[in-house]
Amino acid sequence: MRATRTIGPALGASLVLLLAACGEDTTDTGVDPSSEGSSSETPTDTPTETPTAAPVEPVDFGDEPAVEARYKKAALRATSDDLITMVPSTLPEGWTTVGGGYEPDPQWWRMEFTAPTGDVVLDQLPGTSDDALGDQPHLTAADDVDLSDWGTGAWSAWDHDGASVLAYDLKGSTVVLQGPDLETVRGLAETLLPADEAVEQEG
Repeated sequence: MRATRTIGPALGASLVLLLAACGEDTTDTGVDPSSEGSSSETPTDTPTETPTAAPVEPVDFGDEPAVEARYKKAALRATSDDLITMVPSTLPEGWTTVGGGYEPDPQWWRMEFTAPTGDVVLDQLPGTSDDALGDQPHLTAADDVDLSDWGTGAWSAWDHDGASVLAYDLKGSTVVLQGPDLETVRGLAETLLPADEAVEQEG
């Protein structure tokens, strides 16, 4: 059983900028450097915060892939292993990437983000969404989300103890997005492209 990040309601850069920032020869600790020292910018008079629901554990797919400092390299390695990995072409405003990696056996591509509304996770595994989610507890089916205007199509949707889950079957794999609410998760889904296409756009 792996240690998972929580998905909870409390919690825009282009792919080019994202990958350039991740390409330095430093170890990725999975922490956004811009968040360090941010407490000094907190005003002394803090407004009253609205109550939020307790965080919930994301769907557990097993032992989490090792964090990769170079997400681009990891994504393209997965693609070369015939797992057509999906990556964001442009992150929604206020989002940061805090982790990610690729595990070749069993295949698993993962990216972790922090959005203004909470933590969001992208997982991609071989098989269908039924294979990945069929035996997961605490999932309640919701109405499909049509993203045809963004180049994909219908994503199946679930509620997971108050969090939102979207899944999309893609050429022998499934992409699973988890986040605090449907609007946040959909915002990520609208930006996704296969990694090899994202590289072509960089050029």
